[in-house]
Amino acid sequence: MSKERDKAASRGANEGRKGDGWKSNVLTIGGALLLALFIRITLFEAFAIDGPSMEPSLLDGDRVVVAKYPFGLFLPFTHEAVANWGGPDPGDIIILHSPADNEDIVKRVIGVSGDEILIRDGKISRNGKVLQTAELGPCNKDEQRSIDPTCRVYTEVLDGTPHRISHSKHDFPLDRLPLKIPEGHVYVLGDHRDSSNDSRNPLIGAVSNSRIKGKALFIYMSWTNKPGSLLERIRWSRVGSSVD
Repeated sequence: MSKERDKAASRGANEGRKGDGWKSNVLTIGGALLLALFIRITLFEAFAIDGPSMEPSLLDGDRVVVAKYPFGLFLPFTHEAVANWGGPDPGDIIILHSPADNEDIVKRVIGVSGDEILIRDGKISRNGKVLQTAELGPCNKDEQRSIDPTCRVYTEVLDGTPHRISHSKHDFPLDRLPLKIPEGHVYVLGDHRDSSNDSRNPLIGAVSNSRIKGKALFIYMSWTNKPGSLLERIRWSRVGSSVD
């Protein structure tokens, strides 16, 4: 009888340990999922670049990490942040929820609250000063989604910091009357000035900071749309590069 009681007690202990192990695994997996969800909502998020609007800074097929915490709390499936505590600086590349169609778009900040923006003859003026530009040469075919032999690359200087832009010789941004950017808003443009739906569109205009989802930090992966195997399509030189 004593041996049978010992065996029964052993079986009970083993079953208890199995039950505790199952519960522990569920708690571990649940905790990991909650942590991942917290990071995605409040800290960082991955974003895929789709289209040519930010060439040559960001290319179609780039995947970037976006920091969400600098500007506010933007919950999934919403059109605006539930709380704001900051805004971007001129020159930042940001992800925002477009007021024109409620789609996420990536653009560069050209002006912030209180700035006056004017576009005339393809030149952009900020607070009465034309942004300095210099032509670098033809656009790189590997940096174009659609090959345009008239496309040219330029440096554009904003607040003393240069960045690259592109547009065609035969096409310039439409003129825009002076716009004073309201409090809590930004004026954004795509770096590929011929192929960008941005603040020049009256349906977008100056965008509220509450629609900014985050700031692009770096490229963690990049694929071309050319034929070939997955490894052959990776733009290895862009992987890990910062966004500026």
